[in-house]
Amino acid sequence: MKQSKVGRREFMKTAGVSAATLGTAGSLGAEAGDEKRRDVGFAPETKFPKLALITNYSPQKLAFATETGYEGVVVKVGKDFNPYLSDRQIDKILATSRDTGCRIISVECFSDLEGKGINHIAPDPAVRRSSNEFFIHGLEVAHRLGCKFVGSFSGGIPGASIERQAKELADVFHEQFLPVCEKYDVSMGWENYPTSINFATVPAAWDQVFALVSNRRLGMEFDPSHLVRQYIDPYRAVWHIRDRLLAIHLKDTEITQPILQQVGILGEGWWRYRIPGQGLIDWPRFITVLLQVGFNGGAAVEHEDRFWDAPQENNASDFPQARKDGFILAYRFLRQYLPGRLSS
Repeated sequence: MKQSKVGRREFMKTAGVSAATLGTAGSLGAEAGDEKRRDVGFAPETKFPKLALITNYSPQKLAFATETGYEGVVVKVGKDFNPYLSDRQIDKILATSRDTGCRIISVECFSDLEGKGINHIAPDPAVRRSSNEFFIHGLEVAHRLGCKFVGSFSGGIPGASIERQAKELADVFHEQFLPVCEKYDVSMGWENYPTSINFATVPAAWDQVFALVSNRRLGMEFDPSHLVRQYIDPYRAVWHIRDRLLAIHLKDTEITQPILQQVGILGEGWWRYRIPGQGLIDWPRFITVLLQVGFNGGAAVEHEDRFWDAPQENNASDFPQARKDGFILAYRFLRQYLPGRLSS
């Protein structure tokens, strides 16, 4: 039975969900650091995960994140937020970060300015070179913004074995990315999202990469939702790679059994992504693992739940209200299991 959108909107009105009623900005300083990495003046790092949301950059979206209670944002590369920002643009972004009280926790560099996915091990030498040059600039701009992590894909070579792809990625990391990461004191990692240019998305694949790369500046941006729809235990998987966790995506997965029984796993429509708390993931169990292993990086809500959303332009300055509702509900659910914003 199709759920009524009118009923949901009316429910939200009567429930009184409002971004402005949840959370306040923390105390901020304004001291400047060196000319390469700015000190944005936020409270000192803590031993806890930093609850954030993933978004394109805009002052309005940073302000919304703070008003809702999130500690910060994870910003996706786009035309207005890219690896070629000038010092003046960087200063303006950091001023906005201070003014809104919203920390920019990390950068997502999954695609170039034309929307093409970054493929670190592309079989075409020109594509590989272009992708990796772009990503290196992404590492540099993250450093200039005071970030410690940049997310990406692992890359992919169609038809190649996992062993070959793992070796190719290890070589690229050691030869091209590790010197840059060490120079700028940043780390990098890939999200386990199944796609053609992201081969290392299951334990058997990422284990091979880590067997070849011992340096902890390469790790994972772990998303449990992608494992649920593959019937892989996300709690066991996250514990298994606890020493290589550099960032977390917070997203749930719903599986509709009646449809699955009709179409099978190769069919369509039997699963969909949800905001945390509205799918199958046991979030207290998952977050307990993060707390036990001392993970203190960004744990960011990745909103891909169509039920709590509305048609939007990705470059719009603000979220539509329906999407805000999803972020608000995700925050209200997750804050039960994570410490709140800690001010100095």
